[in-house]
Amino acid sequence: MPQYLLDTLYLKKMEYYKNKKILIAGGSGLVGTNLFLRLIKLSKNVTASYFSKIQIKKYKKFYKKYDFTKKKDCLKATKNKEIVFITAVNASGILNMKKNFFDNINENFLIRSNLLESCVINKVKKVMWVSSSTVYQPYYKPITEKQLDLRFNPYEIYLGNGWLYRYLEKLFEFYSKNTKLDIKILRTSSIYGPYDNFNTNKSHVVPAIIKKSLDNKKNLEAWGDPYVVRDFVYVKDLVEAMLLVMTKKNFKILNFSYGKGCSIKNLVKLILKVTNKNKKVIFRYKNRSSAKYRVLNNIKFNQVIKNISRTSLLDGLIQTCKWYKKNKINFS
Repeated sequence: MPQYLLDTLYLKKMEYYKNKKILIAGGSGLVGTNLFLRLIKLSKNVTASYFSKIQIKKYKKFYKKYDFTKKKDCLKATKNKEIVFITAVNASGILNMKKNFFDNINENFLIRSNLLESCVINKVKKVMWVSSSTVYQPYYKPITEKQLDLRFNPYEIYLGNGWLYRYLEKLFEFYSKNTKLDIKILRTSSIYGPYDNFNTNKSHVVPAIIKKSLDNKKNLEAWGDPYVVRDFVYVKDLVEAMLLVMTKKNFKILNFSYGKGCSIKNLVKLILKVTNKNKKVIFRYKNRSSAKYRVLNNIKFNQVIKNISRTSLLDGLIQTCKWYKKNKINFS
């Protein structure tokens, strides 16, 4: 257990959530499920939404089914809530992003804008939205919040999502300035961990490689450029960051990530080490790679929230692999 979880000041901050009426919009995804598991230890007034399935059946009574592309569902979900975490997203891998371009953009806009307006109507006090590093333009060093330059497009592969998230960040800022909503935004990077999506057609790079490393094939086929660099953040670290930032006052946009880059080639090596597999790695479809380099600078976050540690990539992968081995029967 990280030392900060035992810190007296940290424990006092977590008391903030006791008896608060909380909604996790998107409570059955990677971030939402882990956030729920953390919050249910702090408050029994937690409601989590799901769209198609609940990952942990024993907590079914805390979950309600909503479609946040529909305004009436957003109004119903946010009614009488004090705190809303917006983690709901229509997520997909690179291939699905290309195939379902219009659905991805339109639905992700409706989900966030409907929830935001409903929070105002229902007089919610605090809102946090998890944004994305796709807002940033190409940059080959760890990038700070201030270095976002709207004169330049995001990476080509993220052009639609990047500009959507840029617009939504401005929309959230507008609501913050013109309503009583206390809004926080965390820009984060490639999230991984327990309760990730290991479905072959929708998984991102970490669950995809873990799944391939543990199959019965002799070779491991990885897609994309092996020298693409990513900043992989362990989901439980992100959850702690969300909880701590929410206790702060005033509108904030903060980067939060592991803060160090790792090439896909080295990621594959690390996963094979963790799974104790000796496979020949073949990289295919190099032209399908996304941005060449995406790493976030966390200096601003570290000034606002002190002493929060990050789980090393090795330790995070060990925990993720352990979870997947136990639950892989649930994935096709």
